Amino acid sequence: MDDVEKASVKYLVAVASTDGETVNRHYGKSEIFYIYSVDDEEGYEFLEKRLVKAICQDGKHNIVEMEKHVQNFKDCKYLLASRIGSAAIQTLTAAGITAMELPGSIDEAMLRVWKYNRMQGLFA
Repeated sequence: MDDVEKASVKYLVAVASTDGETVNRHYGKSEIFYIYSVDDEEGYEFLEKRLVKAICQDGKHNIVEMEKHVQNFKDCKYLLASRIGSAAIQTLTAAGITAMELPGSIDEAMLRVWKYNRMQGLFA
């Protein structure tokens, strides 16, 4: 392998969670996101909690507010939640963030993100 192939891939993942152990919140209803730093060679580690204003108001969404909300995650490559509506997925995707519905343990979800990211690297 040359040096380019050996280089670790690092990125941030935002997780909608109430407890830092499970992906258990709807994207638009979550007020807390746990941010993890992922190194494809070394694993992942917790960085910080981000407190944000929930944008889902009884199933109604304001696209301008959604676009502003996404700016809270502009440094993240992936965003995980138990549920994410189609308008939110479109807004996140437009900002270059891959949104994933992965309810369950954060450990399991991070393993799935890692596998997905590695697969994407095969096509780059």
